[in-house]
Amino acid sequence: MTLNRLVITVVLFAFYCSQVSAQEKATAVCPSLFDGDDVLPISLHFDITTHLRKKSEDYKPGKIVFYFDDEDSIMVDVRCRARGNYRKEKCFFAPLILNFKPDTLFTTDGPLTKVKMVTHCVNSRQYTEYVLEEYLIYKLWELISPYAFRTKLLDINYVDTGKKGKNLQAKGFLIEPMYMMAYRTNTIEVDGEYFKDHEINTMDADRMAFFCYMIGNTDWRIKSGHNVKFIKRFGHRREEVTSIPYDFDHAGLVNTSYAMPAEWASVGSVTERQYIGRCRSNDDNYHTLIDEYLAVEESIYETILNFEELDLKQRKQIYKYITSFYKELHRPKSFIRMLHQECMESY
Repeated sequence: MTLNRLVITVVLFAFYCSQVSAQEKATAVCPSLFDGDDVLPISLHFDITTHLRKKSEDYKPGKIVFYFDDEDSIMVDVRCRARGNYRKEKCFFAPLILNFKPDTLFTTDGPLTKVKMVTHCVNSRQYTEYVLEEYLIYKLWELISPYAFRTKLLDINYVDTGKKGKNLQAKGFLIEPMYMMAYRTNTIEVDGEYFKDHEINTMDADRMAFFCYMIGNTDWRIKSGHNVKFIKRFGHRREEVTSIPYDFDHAGLVNTSYAMPAEWASVGSVTERQYIGRCRSNDDNYHTLIDEYLAVEESIYETILNFEELDLKQRKQIYKYITSFYKELHRPKSFIRMLHQECMESY
């Protein structure tokens, strides 16, 4: 997407948001889909039979019902298609794009046109845990950076309109669209894969690298834009870009059965941590970020232990995995020495 198109998108989004009260007279306006940590029940009606068999990128018509509470629900038309090259190939149930065009779903956050849905890969307890653990990672990143995609955990009743009637219940979650997050944070998305070093905000890049080290994630690179989105502040033409991580199913914290370290990593397992942030000539960023992460240590523990969608055993395992990261941070000299040994010479 070009910069001009991005500016137009932001302007249109702002216009739509300013028109929400007027739209209420003609169109139902939903509550925010991303505020709060409560679980949102939905029913999704579409041709699941074909989705399971073909996993194609052709949209299938359907309907979705959002149950905001016992007395407040709304049904809207939606089109669904499979997404995610790796998961389309490996998963029994591929993740989805929900497309509300040509109509638009108006919410208190503004208009919603398309949204990504993370789904269970396989219909089993283990894969349900994977979904919940990946969702939890997004919530942890929200504690660390203001530039984070909000998510909404879902209880999904899938109703198959296809021939076999493969109805099922599963967990999943929505990921806030890029344009909505950009509007909320007064930024714009920047397309690119090969930014020059001086174009990248080093503190934001290192903050993300710390986070990926914490969760055991090597499946990202700034250099190629792999599992990273880029933004900059709106109206600042020469502003450095900020990197935002997403897609965490290959992280050691989740430890899916199919996860592997990235090809540029040297660890033998995803549960082994490796720092693949950019090497720095001084330690200023490192000291600042150590202090930042220590400041939210208790909040991170509370978020993990209070996430009752996972059973206590799983929460304790995740807590133990994260405390091992914090044990390293509490020895800053040793930790920084490790960063210098493992860091990457380029993005």
